[in-house]
Amino acid sequence: MAVNPLFSEATAFGVLNNFLSEFHNDNGYALPSRYEVLISAPGGAASQNTRKINLRCESISMPGMNLSSTIDSSMYGVQAEVVDGVSFADTIAMTFQSSGDLEERIFFERWQEQAWDRETWNIKYYKDYTGTVDIYILDINNNKKYGIKLYECYPKTIEAVPLDYARATDIIKINISMQYKYWDTLDITANPKSLVEKLFDTQKTGIERIISANLPKVLSRLG
Repeated sequence: MAVNPLFSEATAFGVLNNFLSEFHNDNGYALPSRYEVLISAPGGAASQNTRKINLRCESISMPGMNLSSTIDSSMYGVQAEVVDGVSFADTIAMTFQSSGDLEERIFFERWQEQAWDRETWNIKYYKDYTGTVDIYILDINNNKKYGIKLYECYPKTIEAVPLDYARATDIIKINISMQYKYWDTLDITANPKSLVEKLFDTQKTGIERIISANLPKVLSRLG
């Protein structure tokens, strides 16, 4: 006779009725079409109508984060794969609908020109051409439910725009690859650490791991 397994809780947590009621309330689902973008550009680009540019953002990719890991050989028994660093995506894709005077393209051209001098071809200081980009997820009532800020951004690439007679009614789209250094959540209650603090914590953890790896195995077992 088969023996049925026993569980600490016999009743399922996510029964269908509860599931349906949960996602039919005001909070509901997060929709990819409900978002807001706020761009803060440096220098000459910042003098343009950034509000109009923000509203013309037809699509944007929400950036991700990757934890790199390695096997911790200092552990006794089953060895775990532990985190040894964090990395962010190099760029995010942004698409803007273009107005009749191509103001959107001009905006990003001027931003790129903050990075180099047209007369001397010299490269300018990093802080002079980097800005920020905020991305918010909105609910159906346009309330901000989630937000992230991309730091030290600049438009790395303004993609080529194909022109032809066949698409006479299409809108010209400006595709941008936005470079950034890192991102953080926008939540005033979270009180996130500064980048310097994060780097210090990462370095400290790495030093601790090196010390642990060089301890005799008998001491590692005692720990």
